[in-house]
Formats: sequence, C-alpha cells, structure tokens
Amino acid sequence: MRRFGKDALLYLVASGLSGGVIAAASFRLLRTSYAGVSDESVVRAGLTAFQPYLRSLGWIILALGVTQVVALAVVTSGLVALPILADRPRRLAAFVGVACLVQLTWLGSQASLHPGLFLTMLSASRLGPPWVIASHWIWPVVVLTASVGGLIRVALRATDRTDRILACVAFAFFFAWVWFFERPVTEHLANASTPSPARGQASAGRFPNVLLVGVDSLRPDKIDERKSPALARLCKESIYFPNTLVTLPRTAPSWAAVLTSLPPLGNGVETMFPGEARSQLANVSMPAHLASLGYATSVSSEYAGELFGRVLFGFERRDVPRVELAQMLGQGFLARQPAALALGAELYTTSPALRKILPAALAELMRGFVSFSHPYVVGADFVEHRDPSRPWFSLLFYSQPHFPYTSSQSYYDPHGVAGSDPSLRFGKDATRGEVKTEADRAQVEALYRSALAETDDAIGDLLARLESSGDLEDTIVILTADHGEGLYECPDCVGHGDNLRGMMTMQVPLAFRLPKRRFPSARPQVVSTYVSQLDVYPTVLALLGIARPAIQEGIPLLAADGAPAVLPEGRIFFAETGEWLWPTAAVPADRIMYPPITTLAAIEDDRVVIQERYLPVIRAAKHRA
Repeated sequence: MRRFGKDALLYLVASGLSGGVIAAASFRLLRTSYAGVSDESVVRAGLTAFQPYLRSLGWIILALGVTQVVALAVVTSGLVALPILADRPRRLAAFVGVACLVQLTWLGSQASLHPGLFLTMLSASRLGPPWVIASHWIWPVVVLTASVGGLIRVALRATDRTDRILACVAFAFFFAWVWFFERPVTEHLANASTPSPARGQASAGRFPNVLLVGVDSLRPDKIDERKSPALARLCKESIYFPNTLVTLPRTAPSWAAVLTSLPPLGNGVETMFPGEARSQLANVSMPAHLASLGYATSVSSEYAGELFGRVLFGFERRDVPRVELAQMLGQGFLARQPAALALGAELYTTSPALRKILPAALAELMRGFVSFSHPYVVGADFVEHRDPSRPWFSLLFYSQPHFPYTSSQSYYDPHGVAGSDPSLRFGKDATRGEVKTEADRAQVEALYRSALAETDDAIGDLLARLESSGDLEDTIVILTADHGEGLYECPDCVGHGDNLRGMMTMQVPLAFRLPKRRFPSARPQVVSTYVSQLDVYPTVLALLGIARPAIQEGIPLLAADGAPAVLPEGRIFFAETGEWLWPTAAVPADRIMYPPITTLAAIEDDRVVIQERYLPVIRAAKHRA
C-alpha cells in the first residue's frame, strides 16, 4: 500500500476523531423537548423505566453515526489526493480539519433538505440559517472536488496495484452515493408498485372504494388553485362543504368524532391522551363497520396521527407512528446526534427500499418526529399495501401543515419573508422564535403555505396514480381536516384547541368526490350551509346504501344517488376546547387552573394517558360554545 492508501487510512482516522468531537459537542450543547414540553423528573423516570429500549436504541444510533462517518470518509477520500493536502508534513491535523469541514457541510446540506429534523439546532442560534444556506452550495463543490482530486492523483498517477484497487472501490462507492443520495429526492409513489384492479372491475355486487384524505390544520380559506392546486381541483370536482365545523379542535378527539359520528362526551375521547375509551371505539366506528361489510381497511399517517395507534377504531392495517414516553426520549436522544439523524433521514426519504433498511425502532422514530414530515411516505404505505381483490377503505392523514410548519427545501426556499426573526426561517420551534412583528406573522403564514404546498403535491401525485390505474373510477374520495389553525391573526390566535375565539380553528373543508360510474347524476357543487364533521360517517353509509346506526348524532349530507340532501334549518352545533397541556399565549387567562400535562399524565399499559382523577376538573374547565 503506497501513498494514497496510507493517506486514505489516515483520513478515515481523522474523520472518526472529528465525528466523535461533533457528536460529543452536539449531545452536550443541544437541549431537546417534546413540542416545547420538558420535565426533568419525567425524563429521569423514563430513563429508568425504559433502559433496555434506550440502550438498544443507543447502539443503533452509534452504528448509524459510525456508518455515516465512514461513508463520508470514503466518498470524499479523493480530497486527500489533492496536492495541497497530500504534500503537507502534518497531514493528520490537516485531515482532521478537512473532515470537520466535510461533516459540518454534509450536515448543513441535510438540514437544508429536511430542516424539521434539525429545527432544534437551526432555531437555537442566528448562525443556523447562514450555515444551512452556505452548506447547500458548498457540499456539491466538496463532492466535485473529491472526485477530481481522486481522478487526477490516483487514477492517473498511482502505480501500486493496491492503490488502484482502493481507488476503484472509492469511486464505486462515490458513484453509488451520488446515485442514491445526491440526486433529487425520489418520490415514493414512483418507486412503489402494487397490482391494480383492471378497468371495469367494479360491479353491482361490489361496494366502491372509499379514500378518506385528512390534512392536519387545513383551513378552507387556504385552499387555492395557485398554491394548492391538487386540493383546489379535488374540491372543484366534488360536492364541497366549506363551512364544516369541528366539535373539538384537537386531533385525537376530532378524528374520534369523524369516525364515530359522536362528540367527545359521547365517544369518550375527550383529550389527546384518552384512557379506557381507546379500546372501545371499534364497536361504533366506521372502519370496523366497513370491515364487517367486506372492506379492507387501513390507515397511514405521520407524526400527528399517533392516535391511530393509541385508539382502536377497527383498522385492519395501521402504518402509524408510536409516540409514547419511550419514543419521546428516543427522539430527544436521536435529535442530539446529527450524524445518525442525517443518514436516517436519507434512508427514510430516498425510496421505500432504502427505508426498509432502517431498524424498525429508528423508522418508528423518524415517522413520529413532531417537527418532520415527508408526505410521500403516506402515499407509499397506501400504494404498497392496499388489497385490490376487495373494496377498500383507507384513511390517509397528512401532518405537515401542523405546527411547526416545516417543509423540504424546494418548498420553503421561495417563501422567506424579509425582516422576520431568523429563528423562524425554517419552522416555528416551540421554545424559540417570538412572533412580534407583521413580518414575523407573515413568515409563519409562509411556513404554513410551504408545508401545505408539499403535502398538496404528494396528494396530487397519489390521485394521479389512482386515476392512471383506473382505481379512481370506482373510488369515493373524501377530503377533510381535524381542525383549522390560528396563524397569529390576533394575539390569542395561535395553534388550535386552546380557545374558541374565531372560526379559523373551528372550520374545516369537507369534500366528497363521487365516481361517475357509480353516481351518474351527481354534479360537483358548493354547499355553503353549515354542517358538522359528525356528518361524514352517516354520509358514507348513505352513499353505500347502508342504514346508519341510531346512536349517530350526525346526519347524511348526500342521498344515495349523490345529490345533496335537504338539510334541516336552525341546526345547533356544539364545540369545546381541548385540555390545556401547558400555559401559552392562546390559553385563556380566565380559566379554571389545573396542573400541566407532565402532572396530568401517567403511564398505563406502556401508554401515556390522562389520569382518571383529573378528568372531572378538565371537563369543568373547558370553554364551550
């Protein structure tokens, strides 16, 4: 082994040293929380209770970090062949410096692609945005320089056989890396395939498919043809109810209301962390009912859909995150190890095949990161697992427009607002970045719009795929949301669920796109009458020609032929706030006080639940309308 082999080995050692320093500094300096909540006593209790899980996760993170460091060293090994480095007398020190630059630039380029994963770092310092912007442009230069350096100094001048073999290995690895990771992110749907029923398969004896698309925090007034064309087109092709009201503007109670046609007090899911009620809803829910009729039922979601793993609605298949105390601690651990996080993000987002390489525990954490969303994963789950031999009911729940409103680079880049707080550049972190000026408020709106645009593209691609395969011709497509969102229109208008001041959190879209072969007389139209999210389940049963259970509080909005039903006049709607998790600007000052979520909750059967003894005061304290 001659010069290149020795220098490459020395560079690998230097990369390990620099990677260790970066990992130690990140673990020491970064402070993580779960959506802004941090309680040292809870963390200590969790570290004791989940030691085996965290220990195994630690080994996975270590292996991923080491793999990342070694991979970067191999990919950029051509740098050591450059004369400015190869001829230095103190090469180890020079190589350590180069390795630090390479790794920091790589991390910055990954933060540029997926800022949500690195939001804790990016919002902690004003150096975050310029580091990401610079890395986005420097990293391709580093890759190009490494390839040129290796080609000139090794491929053309090396005479030792071992050097040539090492050079070939390095170049093979380099091109594999570029093929998988340096090209634009592959859309999951383009890489997922599954048999589709032949056109014309629908018959009188088979129910139509039902696709329920939910978009977290989607407001009707934010759907437009320019910024969210797929959603706008879907509404235009549907019988659209833009004035649909929710019963409680929080995710878990809202979805329980949609899937049971019962309000929170009726179905028992009154908080984000329900107890005993979570095991009982399969008896009264739409997925279980449709499964009894022969439907294949499934749900796929990102971080905001963890309730579908916590509450049993009767879905046969669930591709959803698990976000309990163990996973919250694991996410905090992973967020403080950027090298492992960066490689995990690449494997998770590049293609379904690479996503399967990730250990199950790590894939679970990636899906459940509260500040990260990759909406193509949801569509890929659906495409990969649906059963074409049976009618199917699938709920696809997209989390991205939910706080903290993060998106990928091509979506957030064009929408930055000059003069806004730099900590709001990539997302609204729960613990940093105050919205004080009109520029700050406009930046939050831009973040929301960017997140919605990325989700809109993912939904558009999914619908286009269904249309090209012929599935859309026999599928009822429903669009709705769990709640709206306050985007700082007023000092109290922040987020959702904490107060009932203003319609921006209470009003959601509801659209029914009906296939012409099933409903030839149905015509797309807008129905401006106020309706309720409780009406979704009864309407689906009406379209299927199935009698609805007497316990439902909602009503069918459409007749069996798809025509709008005659709706009653003077209908009364009910709404209430969620539990107050912790004090924020949106939580009313004139309220009954009770402890924060870290005191309210307990671990029950390995799940976080609100303790039964606190439910009476939570019920009494809620504001209602």
